[in-house]
Amino acid sequence: MTVLAAMTQTELLKIGLEISGIALILGAFLLLLTGTSGPLGTSFRSALEPLLQQVRDQTSLSRPELADVTILVAVVLAFSSALFEQRILAAVVAIGLWLARPSVRRFTREENRLLAVAGSLSIDMVIGFYTPLTLAQFLFGDLLMGASFLAVVVALSWPAGGATIPGRRWRLAPVSAS
Repeated sequence: MTVLAAMTQTELLKIGLEISGIALILGAFLLLLTGTSGPLGTSFRSALEPLLQQVRDQTSLSRPELADVTILVAVVLAFSSALFEQRILAAVVAIGLWLARPSVRRFTREENRLLAVAGSLSIDMVIGFYTPLTLAQFLFGDLLMGASFLAVVVALSWPAGGATIPGRRWRLAPVSAS
């Protein structure tokens, strides 16, 4: 009897999902290395924007505050995966996300829609890299890590325009006397 004949349909499905997940991870790194992760990030962020804009309209939090809260959710989900599923890599991801919080706040700092477009190129590249990783985690059956990666994508996708940044008032820029 051959090996494939001895496997059940469930085992074959699991192997197929794992191979697909590995292909998605390799594809994510390929997208990042070739610099083509931006269009994927742009399309995914555009798909999320209407839903996230509805949430923004109902809260007084600024874009960096919403991103920070969402990254904290991602850290908790990754830490939960490390704790409950005993995955060392999830603990490393949780620590990495905790250390990346200031960068995410910096990425999402701009509330002016036109000025935010300038920073969207790098944000779209990160989203384009994380989207296949998120799908791969779901295919592997690691729901907590998949949800953590999805929270990172949401944290970077909060649309600009909405709440004002506390303590920051609009002023004319100083003009040099030269």
